[in-house]
Amino acid sequence: MQQSKFDSFRYGLASLLVRRPNLRIYASKARWWPNVVQEYGEAVRCRDRLRARGNNKNLLQYYEVTCDELEDELEIFLSGSTGPYQS
Repeated sequence: MQQSKFDSFRYGLASLLVRRPNLRIYASKARWWPNVVQEYGEAVRCRDRLRARGNNKNLLQYYEVTCDELEDELEIFLSGSTGPYQS
């Protein structure tokens, strides 16, 4: 049996929509910023692993802040009226 590859885009988008349900109506716009959504997915995954281990509080704090900042950035991107290549 082949092990499935981690899909950071889908994980990131799902995590974002759980944390910020007001963005669900904009989910289709996420494809305009795949790198940011993927980065968020990876950050959430690292943050959750660090939370589970509980042994590196400084690194956990870094990922907590990073996730919050990426959520804010994605909220601006997704709720905005234009795509990344439009004015």
